[in-house]
Amino acid sequence: MSTATAIQQLTAEAAQVFDAAFDDFTSCSTGDRFATLNAMTEFALQHQAHLARFAQVLEHSGSALSSVAKDLRYSSTATLLQHEVGFAKGQADAYVRLGKLLQHREYPVLAAAIEAGTISSQQAIIITREFDRQRNHYDAEFIAVADRSAVSFAEGQNSSQPWSPEDLRDSIRGWFAQHDPEQVELHTEQQHARRLCKAWAQEDGMISVIAVLSATDGAAVMQFLDANASPRTRLSAPDGDPEIDMRTREQKMADAFVQAFTTAAKSKHTSTQGGAAPTLLVTVPMSEINKHANGTPALARVSRTQEFVPVAEVSRIICDGAVQAAITDDSGNVLKLGRSQRLFSPTQRKALNVAYPTCATDGCGIPAVWAEAHHIKHWSRGGRTDLDNGVNLCSFHHHQVHLEHLKMTQDPQTQKWKAIRAIRR
Repeated sequence: MSTATAIQQLTAEAAQVFDAAFDDFTSCSTGDRFATLNAMTEFALQHQAHLARFAQVLEHSGSALSSVAKDLRYSSTATLLQHEVGFAKGQADAYVRLGKLLQHREYPVLAAAIEAGTISSQQAIIITREFDRQRNHYDAEFIAVADRSAVSFAEGQNSSQPWSPEDLRDSIRGWFAQHDPEQVELHTEQQHARRLCKAWAQEDGMISVIAVLSATDGAAVMQFLDANASPRTRLSAPDGDPEIDMRTREQKMADAFVQAFTTAAKSKHTSTQGGAAPTLLVTVPMSEINKHANGTPALARVSRTQEFVPVAEVSRIICDGAVQAAITDDSGNVLKLGRSQRLFSPTQRKALNVAYPTCATDGCGIPAVWAEAHHIKHWSRGGRTDLDNGVNLCSFHHHQVHLEHLKMTQDPQTQKWKAIRAIRR
């Protein structure tokens, strides 16, 4: 019997055993389930160990003139693993690295654990990646100690259960940091030097933003976004039955991201452009304003990207001063440029913040300092910039009001305004 035939036969036999185990699992005792779990875990670890050794054989069994992968018509071992095993590129590269570790044994305790199948490939990949990143900065003796310790925790020798790859990563980084704090300072300086932020317009007009920040700055941003992405907001309905906020976590984080920039742009400490806080200019032809007033869809153009947006969207963001509108005739000549009468004054904003310390949507705890001042009767429809016509709304719920997904209603006793779900017909 050939080796390939033996492997195929073993695979078929294993499939039968697993089918029986899965059928029995629903009705077996807790003790038997633990036994099955342990057996399945051991089998999975052995399978991953075989893949790592297979990567080693593929990478190091070629001739001086050609590699095994090239003999099999692949450009590299990683490419072979991508196509034949179905690995993603990063996973294929990681297995190739494990194969090289088994060949050269830079971390001997880890290599032995991989071969024995006592740790998972993901644990091994994390340990190898962290060691590779740091080993040139530390002496061999410390690396050897870290090698033994990491494998011990990965196998669960020092705890009630094996450590997850994420726990291993964090602990290994902590070991290296405590052993040589100067390296941490150097690494922090390198991170600061590598910081970047890019923004560009997509073909559909949406804006993509990518930022790479230092560990501390990035953690602060993540903390803010996490705090504003928690599933805490519920909307009041006319029948009193609360409706859960249906935004995804990613949508909530995007809203928080925009809100942070909007608030910063209005701060007196922000950078200026032409002596004023950075303000987006939107051009609205008079004919489009007339359409909007008549309830017909109308368009405006954003100066920064030259994208067309609905006038209704501009009406929302212009409420709080983030946008300056230039009204033009149909030839593009500016008829009016201004916003002063539309904005709530700083004194009015302070008064609004006292009256509405958070967003005026039940269940939304966004504080007033992050909220936007909304005209209850829209300014474009004759609404006055007075306290009795103003209310604080967070960016998301402000948007929902202007889309008429929410409506403003006044409490007859307190005379306070709040946003509730509009009745769907």
